[in-house]
Amino acid sequence: MLRDYVRRLLQLAAGIAVSSLGIVLMLQANVGLEPWSVLQQGLTLVLPISYGLATVIAGAAAIGLAVLLGESFGVGTIVNIIGCGVCIDAMLALDWVPQLHSLPGGIAMLLAGLELLALGTWMYMRSALGAGPRDALMVALARKTGRSAGVCRICADILVTVSGFLLGGQFGIGTVISALGLGSLINLNFSLLHFRPAKVHQENIAETLRYPRSEDRRVGKECRSRWSPYH
Repeated sequence: MLRDYVRRLLQLAAGIAVSSLGIVLMLQANVGLEPWSVLQQGLTLVLPISYGLATVIAGAAAIGLAVLLGESFGVGTIVNIIGCGVCIDAMLALDWVPQLHSLPGGIAMLLAGLELLALGTWMYMRSALGAGPRDALMVALARKTGRSAGVCRICADILVTVSGFLLGGQFGIGTVISALGLGSLINLNFSLLHFRPAKVHQENIAETLRYPRSEDRRVGKECRSRWSPYH
């Protein structure tokens, strides 16, 4: 049981790291920010905060809306909100990824970042420890509307982009590519990996606290089959 839980935690951490790297690539592509980055940059322009802290604030707002739509949140959600902000700030401070200044190179880097973000999303959602805030919102909308996760992500991204632009966030060709492309990439990756996020039971905080108790071990074993992303 402990080994299985550790494996899921490592999968969560890896997914957050991959997603954060994808976001940094998109930032450094310098061809227009992806939707949530537009909002987060807009927040840094109106508030005296770092980009990482803006990521935390935007994530908290997203999970709050998802909860209002009926989604729960878990350990993975909290780790995602805080972990992404810390990872992004650290990667930017270390200056691992140079900022590009050519349109073709920038678009190529942007597309690579989008793919990493889609892949990282699959990795941490597959751990079933609680979806990331934006993904929880995506899944909540998918369940409420009956639409695919990708379509719901596109709609949410468009609304977020408009909000961020009104706050002064950078808008460019990369923003359009991201707003329309990320949802499509998520759908493609999830389809190729046979992953249906709306069908996966994400472990909430109450279940995490209850799970280690010995009297719940039998229930936990039964629940793990429901957490499998392949069901």
